[in-house]
Amino acid sequence: MKTFRLVILLALCLGALSVSTVVHAQEEVTLTAWTHDQLYLDYFMERLPAFQELHPEVTITLEGVYDSAAPTNALNAIAAGEPLPDMLGIERGAFANFTRNGIIAQYFLDLTDLIEDERENYAEGRLSIYEYEGRLYALESQLAASLLYYQPAVFEAAGVEVPTTWEQVVNEVGPALVEHGSAFTFATNDGTWFQMYYNQRGGVIFDPEGNFVMGDETNRPLAIEVATLLQQGVQNGSFMVVLGGDVWGGATLPTAYQEGSLAGTVMPDWWSTCCLQPYGGPEMEGEWRVALPPVWEGGGHSTLTWGGTGWAVSSASPNAELAKEFLAFAYLGLESQVLKFESINNFPWYIPAFEDERVLGLEDPYFGGQSLGEYYAQVAADVPSWYQNPFLPNALTAMGDNLPGLFDGSLTPEQFVDNVIRATQDAIDFGF
Repeated sequence: MKTFRLVILLALCLGALSVSTVVHAQEEVTLTAWTHDQLYLDYFMERLPAFQELHPEVTITLEGVYDSAAPTNALNAIAAGEPLPDMLGIERGAFANFTRNGIIAQYFLDLTDLIEDERENYAEGRLSIYEYEGRLYALESQLAASLLYYQPAVFEAAGVEVPTTWEQVVNEVGPALVEHGSAFTFATNDGTWFQMYYNQRGGVIFDPEGNFVMGDETNRPLAIEVATLLQQGVQNGSFMVVLGGDVWGGATLPTAYQEGSLAGTVMPDWWSTCCLQPYGGPEMEGEWRVALPPVWEGGGHSTLTWGGTGWAVSSASPNAELAKEFLAFAYLGLESQVLKFESINNFPWYIPAFEDERVLGLEDPYFGGQSLGEYYAQVAADVPSWYQNPFLPNALTAMGDNLPGLFDGSLTPEQFVDNVIRATQDAIDFGF
């Protein structure tokens, strides 16, 4: 009997040692992520525990780096032969730089297979931004559809209603607000700011095949039309000029919001969480509302778009497949898209989510309990599509360089547009 007990005890000890050894030997994996926006890292951390449950065989940690220059730092790392993070958030304006010389295809995973079976369920305009030679290399973070954020008390004091067209803004509503010491929205010398209005009107800089078409007989007149209205809006005070980094920091916009000298802002979904609410501060909760953005009388789209961040996976990473799976888990499908909207106000770009009650019914106290989802859903299917090209940064830089001249009247709308066309074409012709 003693011998039998000894055998059992020995077996139990060996079993315990075996379990202990397996637990101790469990692989630890650290997924690294670089981004220019801390909110994405916050959301990833929220989703990590659920993803961990799917992988009991490893212990997963997330190491995030928040840096406004993350895409540039990644390009510098590539040039220096240094390692990349497992996951890289590439702001949509920076993605064109990764298409030069096929960098995106050489250093990052092709993610096309993640959406192939459901491509029709994802907003096309959020796919074209991150495609290179017909393949998808990054997953978008939000729809980036724009609404009008406005202060109803300021509008009421000026005796105006929410405008439905940009022509009403510069001819009626804007001037009435100016008489009461307020501007309708802001203008800035960022090329993407002009692109936002230009795309809404129906213009494109490059076509789907990558041809530079801004100067053709269709797009040049649209660009001049947009430049003309924006110049009028700036010169009559409907648009408050805020230059450079002052849009993203400093006291100009926070002061203007809080004093009511800036009655509203037409910007995408991310503006609410990144800027409007922080700039307005908690004391302005309930004093803002949302409405559909103005449209162009001559046609175009029902909303504007600026921004977006696509997440790419380094193909050289030893954790590449796990990182790819994590991105798909956190970003794709109905549940993840809804959870992201609830967490950081990134409106879904998964079309079935547009009708989900959790999206349509999510009330925001900062906007008096309005459901922002109801408004985003009305314009979601009509977000403008535009197309990447290695020389898109040249076009946007030329726009930014020439916008101050458009604002102060030293350039006519025609001169502004032709300067942009000429600078972009020169860059294409000379390959820089």
